[in-house]
Amino acid sequence: MVNLKKAAKLIKEDGLFTFIYNEMKDLKKKDELTYEEILELLKKEPKFLEDYKELNTQSEISNIQLRKHKVLREDSFECKNLKEKINENIDKLIALEGFEKEADSMVYVVWIGSLTVFMIFVLHNLIVLYTFWYEHYKAFVFGSYVFMMFLGWLYYKKMIKKHHMRHLEFKDLEKETKELLDKALSKGCLKEDEIYD
Repeated sequence: MVNLKKAAKLIKEDGLFTFIYNEMKDLKKKDELTYEEILELLKKEPKFLEDYKELNTQSEISNIQLRKHKVLREDSFECKNLKEKINENIDKLIALEGFEKEADSMVYVVWIGSLTVFMIFVLHNLIVLYTFWYEHYKAFVFGSYVFMMFLGWLYYKKMIKKHHMRHLEFKDLEKETKELLDKALSKGCLKEDEIYD
């Protein structure tokens, strides 16, 4: 859902994307590239487009660069429905944009693991400060730590599954939106230059 022409222009002109531009120049073995050459590389080499999207995400710039369309009174019934559905999908895509990529399990491991360790630390301090359980119920105390780790593992699995489901939802919605845009273009409801911001 990225405007490739806009991406090519930004890669050439914006300092944020300098390293992508330099990699492209190295690949082409040229000192300067035209917009057309950059556009061609974005289409042929998925790595460059992924790098562009990753930089956008890190810079909190949306990769959903579709334009919302005004539903006009003179539009046909089919065009109105297409535009409304496309607009609705754009909102959903923006809401699900964080799930565009498959889950990076290390991120979930780090934050859920940190939370679990913190909870064990709090439980340990409560037991040490206010009870004599370490002296009389060692198995129960250490069992509760193991139980906390088990709960952390279950929560990790739940979050990975939830992310995967949202990722699939995003991909299905992205595919549906592309099909709707193609249909709107073929029916004359939209022009090519009206798709992207």
